[in-house]
Amino acid sequence: MKIMTFEIKPADLLFVKTHPNEANKFATAISESTGAYTHVAIASSETTVIHATTKHGVVEQTMADFVIENQPVDVFRLADLDATTVLLEARRHLGKPYNHSFYPDAAGFYCSQLVVVAFADQVKLSESAMSFCDGENLISAYWQDYFNQLGLAVPLGQLGSNPATLATYSALEYIGPLTNAN
Repeated sequence: MKIMTFEIKPADLLFVKTHPNEANKFATAISESTGAYTHVAIASSETTVIHATTKHGVVEQTMADFVIENQPVDVFRLADLDATTVLLEARRHLGKPYNHSFYPDAAGFYCSQLVVVAFADQVKLSESAMSFCDGENLISAYWQDYFNQLGLAVPLGQLGSNPATLATYSALEYIGPLTNAN
């Protein structure tokens, strides 16, 4: 099965757009708070990807499985990058849990946090004050309930990252959509 229309290179970034829907309320809440991209992963090869998942933490999985689970996907690339260093750092965190709290000092990683850490020796990816709004409220009902269940305050304004903001980094080159071309 061919899953791409162009060559994926190690350390390419794979940004996932999730359209608001009832089936994935978590991704919908992220989209409402931060923008169109709700997940980001690092290509470790043409056939594998490393990312932080809510279910399994930091994993390396096949590109085919990633594409089946995540659609649509846009590919971006940083030029003049030592991909080996990025991937060594990303792989150091395999097996670590997902950072459900989004607090910077919590155990594990959320998806864009893993990317920021993996690329840190190569480039300083922007972090900004975290947002948990829904277009009407500073903290959406979804996020308030989410953090109430964790027994934590919403980390509103804490320094962090999100896929939509990472995708706007000026040195990223848009490569194209990643599709299941069968």
